[in-house]
Order: sequence, then structure tokens, then C-alpha cells
Amino acid sequence: MENSKPNLSFGAKCLWLLCRSVAVLPHWVQYKCIAGFLYFLLRYVVRYRRKLIIKQIADSFPLKSEQEVAQICNEFYNHLAEVFISTMNMAGITDEEREKLIKFNVPDSVKEVVDGRHLVVLASHYGFWEYAQFVGLAITGYSMVGAYHPLSSKAWDELFQHLRTFKDVYPIPSQRYVRYFIENHKTGVAGKPMMLGLASDQNSPPKGKVHWYNFLNRPTLFFDGGEQLATKFSLPVVYLSMRKVAQGKYDCDVILVHDGREPLEKHEITERYVRLLERDIEREPAYWMWSHRRWKYYPDPVTGEPIYRRKGV
Repeated sequence: MENSKPNLSFGAKCLWLLCRSVAVLPHWVQYKCIAGFLYFLLRYVVRYRRKLIIKQIADSFPLKSEQEVAQICNEFYNHLAEVFISTMNMAGITDEEREKLIKFNVPDSVKEVVDGRHLVVLASHYGFWEYAQFVGLAITGYSMVGAYHPLSSKAWDELFQHLRTFKDVYPIPSQRYVRYFIENHKTGVAGKPMMLGLASDQNSPPKGKVHWYNFLNRPTLFFDGGEQLATKFSLPVVYLSMRKVAQGKYDCDVILVHDGREPLEKHEITERYVRLLERDIEREPAYWMWSHRRWKYYPDPVTGEPIYRRKGV
């Protein structure tokens, strides 16, 4: 079952051509000229979600001054502009170009634990998360199965599926992600074991009895689908810790979270993930996606049940 790029509608083809026209430009034009212009629009003209960004940063780092919070916000706008460029730059890149954009550091101890087993890969919206799907360049012999949330716009959804589909990379809608794994866990995908890629810091809608994690100075909900798969099928779990080394280029440490055999308490795998992500954000806060509304829910002080937080509150 070899993957292939999905067919594009007319609207998606136009968007892809726009991306490709940026992707073929020299690096300095992309990240100095175009990204600089996008930063100016985001920061000074549109002032994109500035109130939300400032509030979430300030609430996460209560000891930082207003000036420090504003500086992180401005650095985030610069990073967001680069994220737009890096996304467009994925249009038509080769395997050789992928290896130049991100370097994965995989300890031998991690390779020994993985050893051809299905593997849960926990990523986040930190750095440029789209590069996380390229971890198969360093841990070879796998098919990367990445969960994604379909977009409401058909053209944009087709574009992102197209941009995310590479050799041994299979984007799968999150609604049928677990079923896809269950259907293929005995045979693998394209004859290879699966890497199950999950960005677990998405806004998690409350379902049933929830568990709150202390994250960036407040109770927070997280997706625990990776933990559920790892626990049920005894799968090892790794976390991708990304660091920006230059404009559009990253290093990424592959950190073992769970070996798939160690007995753990419920929520422990997700708790370890949360602590690693929090450490990365505290180290370089500007590289997390602060423009996403992260804390839509908060716990009832008596029952702990999730309460929807109105916008602006």
C-alpha cells in the first residue's frame, strides 16, 4: 500500500502553485524579505489575536514583566511569519532537502527499545511541527501515520493533505485514526511497522471523566490518545523536542517517554509528555503557538467538571 499525493481541486491547485512559487525562491528572499513583510502585517497592521496572545503568555509566566511579555509576543509574531514560509516551502521538497531542514538526534538506547515495534510519537505545536513527520528519516524502516484535523475549507484541506504526503508518510484524519491503527497493526502499512504521530497539545474537548494536568501555571486538558494506544497495545512512546537553529531549520531530540513494558499509573505517560513540553516552552517561549486558544475550559472548583471559558475571559 504505497501512498501517493491526493488529487487537487482547482482551488487547491491554485493554493499549491502559490506555495510552490515561494518554495523555489532563494532562502534569503523567503525568510528575510517575505517573512519580514508578513511579520510587519501580523504585528502592526492586523495585530493578529494580540490580546489573546498577550493574555496567555502573561498568565503562563506571572513573574515576567509587561515588557518581557510584550517581547515574547513580538518574537512569536516573527516566528509565526516564518511558520507560514516553512509551510509553503514544503511544496515539492525532496528527501535530500528534508534532511537539510531538520536533524533528528536519536540515542542508541531509543533505537534498541523501538527495535521494529509500532511506535507512538508525541509532538506538539512547538517550533515547526510539520517537520515532526520526517522523523522516519532518522528511525528508518517505518511508515509514519500522522493524525490531522480536517479543515472546514475543502481547498485548504486538500492542500495540507498534499503538503503532508511524502514517501512513507500517511496523513490520516483524527476521527478514524484509532480504527486505522487497529485495522493495520498486524500487518503494518506498506509492509512496515507504524509510527503513530500525534500532536497532543491540541485543544482537548472534554469527554466523560476528564483528568487535569498542571501546565504553565493552570489546570489544562490534553489529548491522551497516544497514551491509550500505548497502554492497550504495549507500544513504546517517544517525545520530539524541537529546537530552532536557524530560520526554517531545526534540531530535534527524540526522547524516550515509555518503553512499552514498564508498568505505569494511569495518566503517567501524558504527564511525562506535559512536563517535557512545558520545559521546552519555558526554555524558548516564543516558539509555541500562542495564537491558538489553549484554555477553553477550566475546572469547577468544587466538582472538577470542565466549564467552558467565554472568549475574552
